[in-house]
Amino acid sequence: MSDDSATTDTTVFVYPLEGDVDACIGLLPKPGCGVEPTQAGDRGGALQFAIFGLIVIGLAVIFTVVFRNVLKRDKQRAESAQ
Repeated sequence: MSDDSATTDTTVFVYPLEGDVDACIGLLPKPGCGVEPTQAGDRGGALQFAIFGLIVIGLAVIFTVVFRNVLKRDKQRAESAQ
């Protein structure tokens, strides 16, 4: 006697694409492919834009600190040379 309760169901995830599928799949998908973000973590959602903004702000802070320190060092070298 076989035990049918041991079988499992598997589901295959299919990404919902709108429009022509051939135009949407590739290195650079055409605009209008895919779906609108519904959660903050989805591609193109608010969380991704917030993280991008934080990265840009962080880079600006780093470059500002480095630039100020280089100017400070150059000023000290110029004063010690005189």
